[in-house]
Amino acid sequence: MRAGTLLFAALGACVAFATAYAQIELPQGPGRALVYGQCRTCHDLQYLEESAGIPRDAWGDLLDSMKQYGLRLAPDQRAKILDYLATYLGPNPPPTTAAAPAAPVKVDGATVFKDQCTACHQENAQGVEDAFPPLAHNADLFLSRDYPVRVLLFGLSGKIDVNGKSFDSAMPPLDVLSDAQIAAVVNYVCDNFGNAELRPKDMAPVDAATVKALRSKKLTAEQIYAERTQLKAAAK
Repeated sequence: MRAGTLLFAALGACVAFATAYAQIELPQGPGRALVYGQCRTCHDLQYLEESAGIPRDAWGDLLDSMKQYGLRLAPDQRAKILDYLATYLGPNPPPTTAAAPAAPVKVDGATVFKDQCTACHQENAQGVEDAFPPLAHNADLFLSRDYPVRVLLFGLSGKIDVNGKSFDSAMPPLDVLSDAQIAAVVNYVCDNFGNAELRPKDMAPVDAATVKALRSKKLTAEQIYAERTQLKAAAK
């Protein structure tokens, strides 16, 4: 499939994504989580699977063409995404092998936020009016200690009100992130953007063990929406 045809398919996916998304399992490899975080802003990623095999320059042209539709990537992000696409979805992908256990590393929540959250919620966490809700000054982050973890693991689908404004879109699950990454980004957002002053004094930060325990629940975005509704009602 040529880049022009691919672009047309991507735009169609962008329209559909506002109400639905599919969980696509991309091949394991460096940069995979970044592709999920940046590309699922609009797309369900099926077009990536369908376009597997196109050469590196075609992937590069596609990334560049997306600038006119709002895609903003730092040079290092573009390089990592292009390397992933050209390697694992290019003409000669490496053979599939079992992923080796990763060595424990300290996770930087700010980096995870930049890679996974800014495409929708923006670098200042102010969101996009009428599209994506702000994370800044957002008391809903503290509806319960693990509420934001649940949203990241399972997504959220339904109309919500944040800081007096309504938003009706779908957030995909970010369960491709590790337990440590999810804990780190939740704590980073809760400690920054004017949110620290909103945290209840008796609410502790989350940890990777909390994320791991929740991951096995296999909830849906609609169930998380129902939970949110119950928590909001209880908070009144």
